[in-house]
Amino acid sequence: MSLIVLCAGGHARVVIEALLSRGIRPAAVADPDAARIGQAIGGVKITGSDDDVLKMAPGEVELANGLGNRASRSDSGLSGRRALFDRFAERGYKFPVISHASAVIASDAQLGDGAQLMAGAVIQPAARIGRNVLVNSRAVVEHDCNVGDHAHIAPGAVLCGGVSIGESVHVGAGAVVLVGVKVGAGAVVAAGAVVTKDVAAGGFAGNE
Repeated sequence: MSLIVLCAGGHARVVIEALLSRGIRPAAVADPDAARIGQAIGGVKITGSDDDVLKMAPGEVELANGLGNRASRSDSGLSGRRALFDRFAERGYKFPVISHASAVIASDAQLGDGAQLMAGAVIQPAARIGRNVLVNSRAVVEHDCNVGDHAHIAPGAVLCGGVSIGESVHVGAGAVVLVGVKVGAGAVVAAGAVVTKDVAAGGFAGNE
């Protein structure tokens, strides 16, 4: 079955590289910008738009979410990535788990549909990674953590044991969330922050 990457942004290059590390070459990339059709990203041609993908039967193709996010203090920036995933998943399209060959994944870790584990990511025993979650380069999800759907654990971030991350949370690059801390849905953890106490839904944790 062929695989198509949705959205030809910077994150799509990382997704393509992860696939190539496993010997999987995407058939194409789809992007909403018609001006980009015919160009290539990561050596893979942009052949059409999302609407062109929707003309294919869900059983004919698998999809990879190539849309990343850009968080701010007040917004995790993940709504677009979530909407893109939901648009296709609700129509029956499948998003396989994608993991770079260098990712370390415990044998009993649970990985939701469309989870993406980038180069050097570490997922420890009894961790649960939700649907459409992005665990970015060299991020660590320790034992017994629960990462909710559509969250982004940015490069180099560390979730210590038993951490709970809500849906659509952004944990910034190099941040550390300490043992047992709960971060509510839609919250933002700033890059480099050390989080020692729970963060409310929609809240912000970082250096003031």
